[in-house]
Amino acid sequence: MINKIHVLRLAILGPLILLTACGFEGFIGRVAGHDHPQPDGGTIPDPQPAIVTGRVPATSIAGLDARDLEFFCGPDLLLATISVNGEEFSASFPVGKRYSGLLVSVERGTQTLRAVVAEAVPGETVMAGDFDGIDNFETAASLFVEAKASAANRALNSYPADTLQAALVALDGLSASGNLKIFYDMVSAIAACTDCQRGTAGRFRAPVLSAAGQVVESGLHPDFILANPVDYDNDGQVEDTTEKFDAAMSAALGAYEFKACYCDEEAYYSQCDYERPMIPVVLAVDMNVGNKDGNCDTIDRFLWAEDAQGAGMFVAAGIHPDSPIQDNQIEQQLGAWVPNSVAMYDDGSHGDEKAADGIWTLTFEKLPVGLRIGYKYTWGRQGDNWGGTEEWPGNRRILEIVDVNGDHIVARFDNFGDETSNKDVMNRLLPANGGNGTVDWETDANSDGVLDARERRRDSDSDCIFDSWWTPSAVLALTTPCP
Repeated sequence: MINKIHVLRLAILGPLILLTACGFEGFIGRVAGHDHPQPDGGTIPDPQPAIVTGRVPATSIAGLDARDLEFFCGPDLLLATISVNGEEFSASFPVGKRYSGLLVSVERGTQTLRAVVAEAVPGETVMAGDFDGIDNFETAASLFVEAKASAANRALNSYPADTLQAALVALDGLSASGNLKIFYDMVSAIAACTDCQRGTAGRFRAPVLSAAGQVVESGLHPDFILANPVDYDNDGQVEDTTEKFDAAMSAALGAYEFKACYCDEEAYYSQCDYERPMIPVVLAVDMNVGNKDGNCDTIDRFLWAEDAQGAGMFVAAGIHPDSPIQDNQIEQQLGAWVPNSVAMYDDGSHGDEKAADGIWTLTFEKLPVGLRIGYKYTWGRQGDNWGGTEEWPGNRRILEIVDVNGDHIVARFDNFGDETSNKDVMNRLLPANGGNGTVDWETDANSDGVLDARERRRDSDSDCIFDSWWTPSAVLALTTPCP
């Protein structure tokens, strides 16, 4: 009982799996009106939808309705046109969008079922679940895979599609014995309870686990089991807490490990047909009013830049003189320090996660590990000069392409106009906060063990503390089939 991809594109894509996360169209950093090469992109989006089909047995949910179905990629609820015929459904997604790690959620009252679709590709149809439908088995497999991703502090869609598909295939056999069978049997006992209709909480939800594999938020909803006690461990006594379920989930995690081979690793980059280890690099800049700098002062976004009508975000970048890698082709891909030429995006496409949220994004599909670049953001119109557009004049931000948090993506999240961040000279971070007026490749101003000129945690709640890593949901690591 496994997820079966009707048309398995992974076999024909060759050694490089490109960026295929939530709704990513395969178009990166394209800029019109200039003759220098742009960051590596893909192709024009396929003008067809990805389609996901499946079946929900009437023994689980009778009289299936489109309103019983939801689809998620990472935390994002996806738009879909859903049709239902008896127990069977078909969901058509926006034209040109492709998805990795797509989660199918079926819910009515307290009954909940889940299934993972490794990849949904424009112009192709993939089935959620097997021919028995989305049932207890598929739900248990989904919860297990979600738990493994959570323990790694990664969204499900941050894994390559072939890694997820391999996991779903392997779990089919492994679930017949050991700790994994114990966990699957518990899920089945809970899902099969026909009179468990008290309360409003659904039976299952996305589990949250610590890096050590301890359950932080149970995949079994505590409000459901309190209202609907079930003997889910078959010991003759009903359970009204998640305790035994959580212990079984933690014990089951060791039954399988995700496997992926990445193009930024020394062992595999040549298999990706690269001359050196390569990694995706994502730059994101927050242009919202009220952002705080490293001194916890509100940033004046327009201290140097002008808020001109029709302005948008650009990044100007080039290889730093200190870089051990000097390559003119890469320099041109970065934009060669031409201002207001390399556009960023805040429209929910081109790697941007959410449209019109004031956060602008640009993805370089691949840059060499160890490269050192300089860059800065400009707020202007295509072709404008530096004056009145750059976040500050006379110096630059610096970034070394090193994967610090182990997600095989280098993701740098900045605030526009922050002169206390990785600005190399005339840096305004106060001495009390570790500043000395300059930032170099070894600076760690706040002594958190992460160098200022590398990807680093972001301040997610504006309390002036770098508290969480950012792994962009719209970008996947570069992988190659494992030997």
